[in-house]
Amino acid sequence: MLCAVALDRALQLGAEGNLPDKNAPRWRNERAAIHDFIDRRCWSDEKQSYVRFAGGEELDASVLLGVLHEYADRNDERLRKTVDAVARELADGPFVRRYTGDDGLSGADGAFFACSFWLAEALARIGRVDAAAELIEELLGLANDVGLYSEEIDPDSGDFLGNMPQGLSHLALISAATAVAEARR
Repeated sequence: MLCAVALDRALQLGAEGNLPDKNAPRWRNERAAIHDFIDRRCWSDEKQSYVRFAGGEELDASVLLGVLHEYADRNDERLRKTVDAVARELADGPFVRRYTGDDGLSGADGAFFACSFWLAEALARIGRVDAAAELIEELLGLANDVGLYSEEIDPDSGDFLGNMPQGLSHLALISAATAVAEARR
């Protein structure tokens, strides 16, 4: 998805005169080919969601970035269903796991704060502002005593896991809060 987004942004920059656009026709063709591939090979009718990899049935919270970075219109039915699927299958309260399925690594991951905030932002961007704000409120209560977040959290114990503090977690919080504020305007 993000390859298509990158080509879309290159086309915008070229149209604005901020980037040489001699390759714009090729970029358009490649963007269309990527969209076609994703829509044909990375959509699961069973899950009603975009999935972790072509032909698979596993979910990955990173597909929420398609909503955040406007892979398609915010009213796109597939993106909206993907948000629902991530909330249904990867979220447990405010805790959002990165993906389902085996990753070949030993041990289990915790819930990723960035993924939780991505879900909140995606909810805001598709018009579910109250749900987004409620999720952010729950997540704010999980910060440590000085308001910082780690990379992950153990949903059972509340212990922070991974890098601490984690910049991506904080950037995702800011982006989600901004999306809620913009949606309420």
